[in-house]
Amino acid sequence: MQIVREFKKVSERQIIIDLPESFSAKEVEIIIIPYKNRDSIDDKNQWKKDFLSISKWELTEEEVKIPSWKIEEF
Repeated sequence: MQIVREFKKVSERQIIIDLPESFSAKEVEIIIIPYKNRDSIDDKNQWKKDFLSISKWELTEEEVKIPSWKIEEF
């Protein structure tokens, strides 16, 4: 399976993809995924915001604690 991965700029809601000469497939599946430049200053700490937004628990500390088992003596 040949795969072509390119990062392109959208111009007037269009993207042009040049395929290599060796590309022989007659049908392809195209998936468009918006790309965020990972080097921009605003995005460098975005993962922290995302993590904090999904890691909030609606539990109290007492609800999280697991009672200890008592060890029986032999």
